[in-house]
Amino acid sequence: MLTRRKLLKTGTAFATAGVASPFVITSARAAADHKLTFGHTFGAATEQYMITGLSQFKEAAERYSNGALEVDIHEAGSLGGQNVLPQKVLTGAVQGCQLSTGNFVNYSEVYNILDFPFLFNSNDSFENAIQTEEFRNSDFLSRPASSGFQVVPGMWANAGFRVLGISNKVDRTVRSPGDLEGLKVRTNGTRVEDVMFNLTSANPVSIAWGEAYQAMQQGAADALSVGLGPLTASKIYETLSSATMYELNFNCHITVLDRNWYAALPDDIQAAIMRAGAESYEFQRKQQLAANEEMVKLWTDSGIEVITLSDDEKSEWVSAMGHQRSEYDELKDAFGREALDTVVSLQG
Repeated sequence: MLTRRKLLKTGTAFATAGVASPFVITSARAAADHKLTFGHTFGAATEQYMITGLSQFKEAAERYSNGALEVDIHEAGSLGGQNVLPQKVLTGAVQGCQLSTGNFVNYSEVYNILDFPFLFNSNDSFENAIQTEEFRNSDFLSRPASSGFQVVPGMWANAGFRVLGISNKVDRTVRSPGDLEGLKVRTNGTRVEDVMFNLTSANPVSIAWGEAYQAMQQGAADALSVGLGPLTASKIYETLSSATMYELNFNCHITVLDRNWYAALPDDIQAAIMRAGAESYEFQRKQQLAANEEMVKLWTDSGIEVITLSDDEKSEWVSAMGHQRSEYDELKDAFGREALDTVVSLQG
């Protein structure tokens, strides 16, 4: 017969041996009063290229909540792709996800503003702007909230500026907009990119991300504009002969939660989530900068010509397709002039 005395002795023996007792596991799980089921599309194999900061978030959120919050992260698209995860958040099937701003525009159009070309002067100016109170009090958070999303303001995953990758099937390097003449440039289907590349002599073609590698490999696309991390993680960089660092706009991911779920949490649990989000972002931004340097070296060592533009060359791109062009006026009105003005004012 298993008496209380024997049970306590058995539990002690398991702990001493370093083996997880089933009684200990049950106790730990019971201590978590709240559960955050979280989905994203990057896996462990790509973490060296796309730094998500999610492991750091999980550890910190659970610690700051004193174990009252369990963060259950599902990676590599196991809960669905980036077009599916936000819908699951809205229905409460999951409580949170991380996705690109480019995919989030389907749920909150204001994020199209971040795609306007040459809106930010540098990577630092972008990352500093999105951490300000002015940004957090703007439509970038209030509009998603009205649709049922709680944006975690301190939890971004910025892969840095997009680069223009040119297929190794094309014998060309690109330093100016004129060099795009006749090239089939893959776009992600956003309204900003459609206008942007139509301002050049390129031929924009809308191709889903999952088909981009094959499109570049087979010649359905000659070029694409994506961040270093996704291009490396997906192995698409293997199809490139050159890459132009034209500092156009950002390949950035944000974190969103089910607003109803979040609002029902006790104040201390909400505070734990926000504190953990801020810490994970500080980790992410430092690690991503280091990762980007390593990727540029990998690309160069692989024979890809990495082109850094001179000030005059970049000015030519800005003049040809920058956000100041009148061709974007209709989109600015549609997405929100006030939000745009907020971002511009934060360039200071």
